[in-house]
Amino acid sequence: MKIGFISDLHIDYLKSYSPEDMVEELALISSEKELNYLIIGGDISNNMQTTINFIEILDKELTPTKVYFIPGNHDYWQEHNEEKSTWEFHKIFMDHPQSLMRQPLIINDELAIVGHMAWYNHAYYQRDKFTPEQIEAGRYKIATWQDKKRMSWELPDEEVSIIFKEAIIKHLEQMDGRQIVLVTHMVTTPDFTIPMPHRAFDFFNAYIATNDLDGILRKYPVSHSVMGHVHIRHRLHKDNITWVTNSLAYEKEWRTESIRQEIEHAMYILETEK
Repeated sequence: MKIGFISDLHIDYLKSYSPEDMVEELALISSEKELNYLIIGGDISNNMQTTINFIEILDKELTPTKVYFIPGNHDYWQEHNEEKSTWEFHKIFMDHPQSLMRQPLIINDELAIVGHMAWYNHAYYQRDKFTPEQIEAGRYKIATWQDKKRMSWELPDEEVSIIFKEAIIKHLEQMDGRQIVLVTHMVTTPDFTIPMPHRAFDFFNAYIATNDLDGILRKYPVSHSVMGHVHIRHRLHKDNITWVTNSLAYEKEWRTESIRQEIEHAMYILETEK
């Protein structure tokens, strides 16, 4: 049994390639790697319908690989004339049959995948430099966190993080002792935030991670925490958990010009017994 994980495809930021190229390469790699499942960890596009269309097309192309996803913050972004609210977008993602937020994926009697976007709670930033009010507003001098312009939960970020934590706990409690791979879009460990001091991330680290899941990860049999959002690729083993960031990221951030090489480098593959 092979499960591939990748995040942050950002198909509408591609310059040298098209979304169709992304589908083709993911299908080819999934076939060559003999993946049974492909899990996409959010930030597929900047538009809800574009994201859903992409997931559904990809699922048809990746036969027999089965495709599941969680949304990221970009997938909730709204145009100025959007009539739906962020919570309405959330319900659409929750109800989608390929969404891990709808229900966990039971691999077998030993393993399950629990997935949720989670949300940042301002746990990490340079506190002697910015006020909580500035962080909640998402603006400081010329810097603006785009979520504050293009979506609104109508609640403070810390409250959203707690609401989503409770949703994650509800699914964790259904796993009947199975080993769990937790897939979130938001970062779950300070090891994967950007080291400070930093010209931008002294401020922007506030919107990268949550620490609301710290105790949760250790209370339940979580073997892996796989996350996206921060555009780095790294693996770390600590506290009996393997922590993985697997963002494909913006094309301008790639190390090579090859979409295939970048996908292969970003993708994390977990092998397990059937």
